[in-house]
Amino acid sequence: MSEKRKKPNKWRGFFWLIYPSYFLGLEEGERENKNSKGKKKRNRFLIWLLNPQYAMGLEAADRENDKTTGRHKRRIRRFWAVGWLFFLIFLYAGRPDWAYAITIWPAWIGMFFGIFLTILSRTWRTLIAIGYLIFGLYFVDEMHTIPRMVMPEPPHDLRVVSLNCAGGSPAAAEEVQAQNPDIILFQESCRPDVLQRLATKFFGTKGSVLIGSDASIIARGHLKPLKTHRGTIDYVAAEWSDDAGHHLKLMSLRLSPPTMRVDLYNPEAWNAFSADRASRRHETESIAAELATLSFQSDLMGGDFNSPPDKGQVGSLTNGKMDTFAEAGVGYGATCVNPFPCLVRIDQLWHSTAILATRSRVVGTENSDHRMLVSDFRWK
Repeated sequence: MSEKRKKPNKWRGFFWLIYPSYFLGLEEGERENKNSKGKKKRNRFLIWLLNPQYAMGLEAADRENDKTTGRHKRRIRRFWAVGWLFFLIFLYAGRPDWAYAITIWPAWIGMFFGIFLTILSRTWRTLIAIGYLIFGLYFVDEMHTIPRMVMPEPPHDLRVVSLNCAGGSPAAAEEVQAQNPDIILFQESCRPDVLQRLATKFFGTKGSVLIGSDASIIARGHLKPLKTHRGTIDYVAAEWSDDAGHHLKLMSLRLSPPTMRVDLYNPEAWNAFSADRASRRHETESIAAELATLSFQSDLMGGDFNSPPDKGQVGSLTNGKMDTFAEAGVGYGATCVNPFPCLVRIDQLWHSTAILATRSRVVGTENSDHRMLVSDFRWK
């Protein structure tokens, strides 16, 4: 009978038409329920008059039950807040292949969700919040890069720009000129004639070009291409030198496109993400093995990694190098997708100890689906 009384009011007219006796019984039940509630209130009032101590005991018992229920709820919320914190630490510290569907996204997303759970827990808030703060300091670049925005821009000797040109858009490529670069690393680069024209436009007679099937390099100075054993489609490399006698080994690359799926309820999506991470690791290991046979160890490597900074994927290429944005980044570091939603930092610059990174920042673009990465260096 109680379940029938929960029928929504919009059906009452329908009940009246096809089953009036049922509806009359329903209304009678509701009246009885209201009467019983009124009787309970009157009984409680009579108990107060006749036996106030007993009535006070009933109210105390009700309050104690409410407290017990509240404690259980707070414990559950606290369990979820703490459990989520340890789960995030496990994922982003180990970065297993099977969890790539989560770790491909920046750690601050999971951290903010954990802070929301912390607010709901109501107890141990300070202790749990400190735990999330420590997590952020280890795994969220923006915890360090955003405070650096108040610092003055330091001097630099060399400026390097990396940009994905969105399928070879000349308009996107020309946007780098406003940054006054010395070295430009392009991915999805333009046609050879466009690159030659841009080198002359940017650097005049001192401009050099290294053209690849996908990645390319334009620089002020001389570029000596690396002769590989095969025709590479994922990177180009060269030895660069300028009039002042400085030398650097450069590399511009674009790794295989990532798997992007949102149907995480489907086990096949998780398998696809896991296979994607494993295949990119195999790709970088193949490149590193080839460079080792050529005795080429880059001093500056950058481009479109199609993955967030993850040494579990690209460690064979980045071992012994430093991530310029993690080291000297300023502001928000995500580069894709431009302009929105820009969540993933897949465009990166890694450097050796031959140079010192002083500042790295991300600049929005108008003609590319990537933002450009601009990094400044000093000679040692």
